[in-house]
Amino acid sequence: MRISSLNLFSATDQVAWVGAGGKTSLIFAVAHELFSNKCVVTTTVKMARSEIEFADQSIQLEDLSQFDVERINDVTLIYRGSAETDGSKIIGFQSAELKAISHILHHHQIPLFIEADGSKRKPCKFPGDHEPNIPSFVNKVCVVVGLTAIGKPLTEEYFHRPEEIAGALNISFGEIITTDHIFEILTHSEGGLKNISDQAEKILFLHQADCLLENNAINDLALRLKGFYDQVLLSETKNGSLNIHAHWGNIGCVILAAGSGSRFGGAKQLAIFKKKTFIENVIETTQKVNFENRVVILGSHFEEVRTVIKKYKIIILDNVNWENGQASSVKLGASYFLQNPVEAIIFLLVDQPQITSNMMNNVLNLFAYQKPNIIVHSYKGQNRHPILFSKDTFHELLNIQGDKGGRQLFDKFSPLQVNLEDEYLALDIDTIEDLNNL
Repeated sequence: MRISSLNLFSATDQVAWVGAGGKTSLIFAVAHELFSNKCVVTTTVKMARSEIEFADQSIQLEDLSQFDVERINDVTLIYRGSAETDGSKIIGFQSAELKAISHILHHHQIPLFIEADGSKRKPCKFPGDHEPNIPSFVNKVCVVVGLTAIGKPLTEEYFHRPEEIAGALNISFGEIITTDHIFEILTHSEGGLKNISDQAEKILFLHQADCLLENNAINDLALRLKGFYDQVLLSETKNGSLNIHAHWGNIGCVILAAGSGSRFGGAKQLAIFKKKTFIENVIETTQKVNFENRVVILGSHFEEVRTVIKKYKIIILDNVNWENGQASSVKLGASYFLQNPVEAIIFLLVDQPQITSNMMNNVLNLFAYQKPNIIVHSYKGQNRHPILFSKDTFHELLNIQGDKGGRQLFDKFSPLQVNLEDEYLALDIDTIEDLNNL
């Protein structure tokens, strides 16, 4: 997929780039795809002079008064001059100068990309004491790591500052690096997250994806990292062009729990499964998945159920129209996420307390790679939850009626089906007999 399809960057962005593994070529690939008409690239550290060739034009500014925004065309690299001790390097600007440049560019809606650390062309690094030099005004920080580091020994051949990595992770120099080690590096407060403001959006590129023989371990890594980064991308650059293999964005979760349980004979939400209520089981399973927000839709038995679940960090919505059918709850959930934007919603039923986090994560991975409008589980030809609806369907969800819920959109948006082989995972509990069979 193209990065332009993801709408992650805008013309007013001021973006710092840190990390290793093809970071500079990635910066220019993103700039060329998204902002080929006007974009400025600069640095707060030393940059190899040879990397000027990535830009459409370069402008040396020995004096900031020379800066003329009218000269910015295409992808433009601006820099102060040559490094005093190394003519093969160029240098950028001091903080005050860079801030002045950023104000001008922001006013003219020209994006600014800033390389904020170096990596000596290694696939993975750990920041030095003085790194990364991230300006305070940036609104996004892109962290880059090269996946070719996985399976390599922790030595200077593959890692920038391997001794610091060994010390931070409490491992030995020369130890083979795994996805778990990469997770620790990227989530360490002095590693991948160092000097990133809480106000800045954090975008992670798991780069050099062309080196992968299989993706399962990387998918698991991406899902774990999503708890620390706002966006996670699996990417590669080839001949200057950027290819996004997968994108894990912000996904919402809605638990449908408004029904009266008439066939069950009472409040199904409070029935017991494995020593906890149905609704506690479902909520706690969702807590194992990195959702942007979790919403539970209550209706019948509102107060009794709310008392049980108020201990959880979850948004509780009261569907006063619950008697109008499941569609009324689906619409309430879609309305919430139209006001609190996400890329998609996973809908769950309270009468499936046996549902697993693996099922949800599998849906998140399918959506990351394929971006379908709808993903639905299927068992022997019958639709089952979890069901995912992308943001492109949200307004359509507001028009559904009755007890069929979001299935009313399946003719308009052809779903991607996930076939269930295990009858246990496909069951939903409508009666006491169903529960006894579970």
